[in-house]
Amino acid sequence: MEVTLTVAQVQRYEVVRWAVEGRMTNAEAASALGRSIRQVQRLKRQVEASGVRGVIHGNQGREPRNKTPCGTRESVIALAMGEYADYNYAHLAETLAEERGIRLSDETLRNWLRPLGHGSPVRRANKHRRRRKRKAREGEMLFLDGSPHHWFGPDHPETCLLLSSDDATGDPFRGKFVPAENRDGCFEVCYHVFRKHGLPASFYLDRGSQFKTTRHGGQHVPQRPEQEDTQFQRAMRELRVGIIFAHSPQARGRGERLNGSFQGRLVAELKRAGITDCDAATEYVNKKFIPRYAKTFGREPADPQPAWRPVPAGMNLKQVLCAKYTRTVANDNTIQFKGHSYQLTPPKTCYHLFRAKVEVQQWFDGSLHVWHPTHGTVRTQVIPADDAQSEAAH
Repeated sequence: MEVTLTVAQVQRYEVVRWAVEGRMTNAEAASALGRSIRQVQRLKRQVEASGVRGVIHGNQGREPRNKTPCGTRESVIALAMGEYADYNYAHLAETLAEERGIRLSDETLRNWLRPLGHGSPVRRANKHRRRRKRKAREGEMLFLDGSPHHWFGPDHPETCLLLSSDDATGDPFRGKFVPAENRDGCFEVCYHVFRKHGLPASFYLDRGSQFKTTRHGGQHVPQRPEQEDTQFQRAMRELRVGIIFAHSPQARGRGERLNGSFQGRLVAELKRAGITDCDAATEYVNKKFIPRYAKTFGREPADPQPAWRPVPAGMNLKQVLCAKYTRTVANDNTIQFKGHSYQLTPPKTCYHLFRAKVEVQQWFDGSLHVWHPTHGTVRTQVIPADDAQSEAAH
């Protein structure tokens, strides 16, 4: 049977033949071929036994075991340019394996698709920063951050994903989509995390106005020269949860990278599922996306003993994770709050509440509750604006 050799194989055969005939030492042949002496000795035995075939690699002409089946590449490219056009390479590899049974590495997909214009160019950091060591225990430090983005596509308004995650494991715990980053959304995320896991040791936060007092343009502007706590700071103080404020987005790098990873994956999945509103997106991210993401990318903490503390027995988290304001009850058992009048119904244990100090609680679900330090919750009814104006006229 005729054997066809490449130029490199012909040169290799000539060197090995000279070594077999004694016209070159094994060391000289090894130097000429860029091989070890032991490899030259093996080649000499193969040439003596099989002649010119001895320099041909045994796998030549064979299909590799990991060769992509015929037609798979074309099918994958069609899917990547169509149904999965918004998926990045790693996300696409995972989804193809899970939904189509096609197992390819993200590097293979990158080699196939990048020359066709799929994917974005590699972004590199402008400045080197030292990596902060992760906390050792789950619940030792949590991130809570808002990520404004066109989550429902460029044709829809920008919305914000509020996301809480753990520093030790990298696991996301709870997400909520809101039109804009706000205090009540953060309270609701905390409520679900605390109910499921317990109270963390601390939060690592940015300096958003819902977290920290700002002097201008924020949600909480102090009325006195000295700074006051925000409602979020007050709630965490009541729960004995520490707060650490970062001085830059880079300081909270892990939380920021998680937001970026969600943007690279979740946008594509929401588009594919046809979700374009905050409520449906919140349900999707908590029931489907976060469990799958944590299973794929979560890591074991260095210390298996968690740092979560149980919520104190009898504590209603909604009465803590809320905005609180003090009001004085008028002679007719009414209070004024944000431009509205409210009629209070005194509890059975007392005849009236006038001149008493009560606490108005605005829960994250929008409901209003009045709390008396001795008598507890006080039933409240809003007075229609027309009735309030009529009484004021008399």
